Parts: sequence; structure tokens; C-alpha cells
Amino acid sequence: VMLLTPHGALFRSSERQTLSRACLMARRIRRNDVTKRPVILCVDDEWNGLEGRRILFEGRGYEVLVAASGEEALQLFASRPTDLVLLDYHMPKANGDVIAECMKASQPDVPIAMLSADEGLPESALESADVFISKSESPTSLLEIVEHLLDLRFLFTPFDGPKTGGRRRRIA
Repeated sequence: VMLLTPHGALFRSSERQTLSRACLMARRIRRNDVTKRPVILCVDDEWNGLEGRRILFEGRGYEVLVAASGEEALQLFASRPTDLVLLDYHMPKANGDVIAECMKASQPDVPIAMLSADEGLPESALESADVFISKSESPTSLLEIVEHLLDLRFLFTPFDGPKTGGRRRRIA
């Protein structure tokens, strides 16, 4: 089994165990230090899916920003610190790959998960995304994937220390 990190690195099963231990340590540090709650930007033009993910993640203690369009998502992404983006592929006016490309151009360190009910998206649609997540994933599985992506983000992001209240530095 191979795992793709937000920085494009691939890990094999044996490496994943070592990485998992490091992620657990990062999670403990993140939960015990002075950092704010991780911020997840959820983007979907279907209100039911958007609202369901908002409720799911807020119930686990995350701060959740919601956007029902690509334009709204780009505005939130530019104006609010964001730790992870969950982005629907099929959006009106501009598909998720176009939105992801704009986001990566301004903040390449923020992981973007492309969501779709379609299992067979073209490879070009995933070039700016760090991971693909099927909308058919169970809530439990989705939570595990999100927690892992956030662990990797905090593990590989420089820590600024007390000057920023313990927040990780935004690169952009």
C-alpha cells in the first residue's frame, strides 16, 4: 500500500508505520500546545453534503469554513488561515481542479483533497490535489483520512513558536 503525503512523497507500508508514530506524536503536540483548532475549508455546491461534512468535523472539534462555489472558496482561502481543503470536483463555473490550481499557486503547503462521486476522474483533474477522496467513503473513514492529512501537514510545517501563538507559519 502506498500513501501520498501533502508534499508528494510516497511511503510504503513499513515506512507508513514509522510515519504513523511520528504523526501520533505530532497530534499529541498539536493537541497539547497553544495552537488553535485546525481549520478545514469544505467546498461543495451540494448543500446537503456540505452541511453534513460541517456537522461531522465540528463535532470532532475542528473549525469549519464552508463555501458553496469556487469563487467563495477562493475568497475564504485568501482571507482566512486554512489547514486543509476538501474540494468537490464537479462545481458550476469552474471545476475543482481549476480552484485547486489557484489555491496551490498562492499557498502550496496547504493540502487539498479532491472529492467526487466519480471514481474515474482524469489524471489532469488531480494534478493540483494532494489526495482523492470518494464521496462514498464512510464518515469514519473520512475522519481518519482528514486526521491523517492534518497530522502530515503539522508534521511537515515549520513551527513559529510563541510569537505567533504557536500557529504554524503560512507560506505565501
